[in-house]
Amino acid sequence: MWSSFVHWFAGVIDFTYGLTVQMGLPSYGLAIILMTIAIKLLMFPLTQKQMHSMSAMQEIQPKTKYIQEKYKDDPQVMQQKIMEMYKEHGVSPFGGCLPLLIQMPIFIAFYQALFNFKFVNLAHAAFLWIPNIGKPDPYFILAVLAAATTYYQQKISMVDSKDPTQKTMLYFMPIFMAFIAYKLPAGLPLYWVVFNTLGIIQQLYVNAQKKSMAISKGTASMTMETQENAKPSAAAKEDGKTGNAEKTKGGKTSAAGEVEGKTTDAGRDKGGKTNNASPNSRKKGKKR
Repeated sequence: MWSSFVHWFAGVIDFTYGLTVQMGLPSYGLAIILMTIAIKLLMFPLTQKQMHSMSAMQEIQPKTKYIQEKYKDDPQVMQQKIMEMYKEHGVSPFGGCLPLLIQMPIFIAFYQALFNFKFVNLAHAAFLWIPNIGKPDPYFILAVLAAATTYYQQKISMVDSKDPTQKTMLYFMPIFMAFIAYKLPAGLPLYWVVFNTLGIIQQLYVNAQKKSMAISKGTASMTMETQENAKPSAAAKEDGKTGNAEKTKGGKTSAAGEVEGKTTDAGRDKGGKTNNASPNSRKKGKKR
């Protein structure tokens, strides 16, 4: 069954090469690039889901560390709490495994197909600086490119940059891929470099989306906070106006009271003078 898959894969290389001939650019190297783009497009939904899952893992990393620290003496409870948190945020810790599992058979089939590949036209097996894509790159350029693209793709997609395991893999995988690219037929590292380059573009796009969403959320929260702060200020102003109005009203009432008091006092004074000055009062005084 596996040999049939490898044979079919070699047939796909020949078919893609036929397309380059029809395009007027006969090249097995170009055929591999077109095959890589087609494979990437087929795997796009899976890799997109993987990248979003990894991005979500980065966001909840502080919560994960908090749970690990809190329940470090009880691994079973810690694992349960972490899985509950993953479920709550819709994150799958195994989301990045499926694309890798699919890539591995393709990678191995590519290697075996190229190792004993029968070129229809050997002259078209040359590509750019590579004399024959069925043999290792004599200038080690693909090995360097394979290492560089592997490193950068891992760098921009790391969940936790302080994790020792991820740090180790960040440097180990590029060296490992450079060694493979140095030993294997050039068509294989060419596939790997193109696939990594497309993956880097996709990852940068996902990161840009994440940053844009974070900025939008931050702007929305600032707007809501400003509105919330503005409400008490408006209420305070209304209270101030009401207080001033009450003070003004109270002041007027007090003033009116003072005027009324003066009038009463004036009435009393007048009344007093009038009573003292009346004839009856004087007569009564004489009789006494």
